Amino acid sequence: MVLVILAVIWAAVLLPPYLQGRSDSRPADSISSFQKQLSVLEHRAMVSSPRSSGRSGELALRPVAARYAPISASVRMTRLEAQKRRRDVLFTLAGAAGITFLMALLLGGPVWGLQLACDALLGGYVYLLVQMAQQTTERTSKVRYLPQRQVRSAEPQLLLRRSGS
Repeated sequence: MVLVILAVIWAAVLLPPYLQGRSDSRPADSISSFQKQLSVLEHRAMVSSPRSSGRSGELALRPVAARYAPISASVRMTRLEAQKRRRDVLFTLAGAAGITFLMALLLGGPVWGLQLACDALLGGYVYLLVQMAQQTTERTSKVRYLPQRQVRSAEPQLLLRRSGS
């Protein structure tokens, strides 16, 4: 009986976002689908074009996946948004661990397995957050960007050949 109640609660929590995601991924009319496909193609053309990057050699240095992946301002997160999302996930996992712990104390039995699973998820997420923070600290302490070279003239620079005698 307890497992049925838990299944109903989980279904009530997980089904609405899943169903909304499915309806968002499949537009109801063909016009919005066509517009979405056009915007993806347009964005891919801008990303893969060497003229859009400012330096023609930069395109060859970027990985293939980065050259053709559409990057839009709506998809890209700011650092503050990413921190807020991580904090929300952490609090959600901590809340789930707390609630399942209370349920395990009250109900006992197989609920302890659910509580241990929530604890494992919380511990794994905290571990990943610590690893990411260490990598960020290491990257900021080691990486130094070179200053940008400025082109002084629009004339092509010719190679000066010297011959020794």
